Amino acid sequence: MRKLLSAFAVLVASAASGWSAEPGNPQLGAAQADTWCASCHLIGTDDSQTALADAPPFTEIAKTMNEARRQELALWLAQPHAAMPDLSLTQQEIADLLAYIDSLAPKN
Repeated sequence: MRKLLSAFAVLVASAASGWSAEPGNPQLGAAQADTWCASCHLIGTDDSQTALADAPPFTEIAKTMNEARRQELALWLAQPHAAMPDLSLTQQEIADLLAYIDSLAPKN
């Protein structure tokens, strides 16, 4: 219940602040992932990387990507979390990071 209320609060705060989905640049997102995320997550398709066991690989996140999931992740990344460092990402940085993750999705 606490998580649900927290997610609702984030959603309301984001709607009130005018959150908009900016087009992302996957190349910039890849650089950001390398800088901010690679110490915990597998950020690419290179199996020789190591990551924390409870940090999902970006390729796994990419498999679940759709517009609803993208919005959920954007809102989640905009807030500090105990399991992650407070990155204080801008909306554009989040859009770039999500564009990179989306580029890792398997193509049909």
